[in-house]
Amino acid sequence: MCGGINLSQCIPVADDDNGKTPKNKIIFPSLLYNTGRVISYSVIGFLLGGMGMLLTGGGGMGIPLLLQGILKIIAGLFMVIMGINMLGWITLLRKFQIRFPQRLTDKINKKRRRENRPFFVGLLNGLMPCGPMQSMQIIALGSGNPVSGAAAMLMFSLGTVPLMLGFGSLDTSEAENTESDAEKEETVVYETPAVENGEISINADTLTSNPMYINYDSNGTNIQLIAVKGSDGTPRLSLNTCQVCNPSPRAYFKEQNGRLVCQNCGNVFTTDSVGETTGGCNPMYIDYKNTDGKLTVSVADLDTYADQFASWDGPVK
Repeated sequence: MCGGINLSQCIPVADDDNGKTPKNKIIFPSLLYNTGRVISYSVIGFLLGGMGMLLTGGGGMGIPLLLQGILKIIAGLFMVIMGINMLGWITLLRKFQIRFPQRLTDKINKKRRRENRPFFVGLLNGLMPCGPMQSMQIIALGSGNPVSGAAAMLMFSLGTVPLMLGFGSLDTSEAENTESDAEKEETVVYETPAVENGEISINADTLTSNPMYINYDSNGTNIQLIAVKGSDGTPRLSLNTCQVCNPSPRAYFKEQNGRLVCQNCGNVFTTDSVGETTGGCNPMYIDYKNTDGKLTVSVADLDTYADQFASWDGPVK
């Protein structure tokens, strides 16, 4: 998860005059993002250490190990729930998924990268449900001291900076090439099927190895799906958003040279990744049926994914 967010914020901004990115600006978004992360982690560690001090009456004994273990189990359960939600197996569990406030997310997503958006996303990174980070947060809480809590989170964040900084900076050139190549894409097919009997359907005979983009209006929010025939000729269907990069506005896929390219992180996939239930940076899975030569999906199920497309900025035609 951290990798997808890191890559999404470290794509450099092209110069307005010639469409090229100055070399000295390639690393700048990555620096902003990681600076925001370090500040966020340290502040949260300070607050958690202070909370631990209050809970223990300021005796300096810290939180008991038993309570720390219970908190880690609860954090682990939330991680399991998040993984199940990424697979799309149990709709009911989506109610228990931790999300950033949508209004705050929308404000940040509207900022251009040259206006320091990576820095603000880095600040929010400290609130992300991440297993290793939650373990460190529990350690900060258990320290029972705000200075010790801040120091623990500071050291943890600094330890991740070299990998995050290098990974984000090295990937920017590939991301720029991907975006420029995407402008050369072939004619793309968009469809808006009618709703019948609470479902939308796509005729499997109309599908090819080139993806078809299906639009559905969910009370004013456009939800887009990808329909395609896989390498074995099997019709496939999934949501056109990336499981890891969402809710970034660029968390959608475009076809390029017979493959699907995430416009947020630049990862490339074959069309056989459509309709797969595996996690990671893949097109988001949705339950659908393939009967009588048609792919059908319930609009009631589609409506539950509307929040995944609230900040989505992919093409709708």
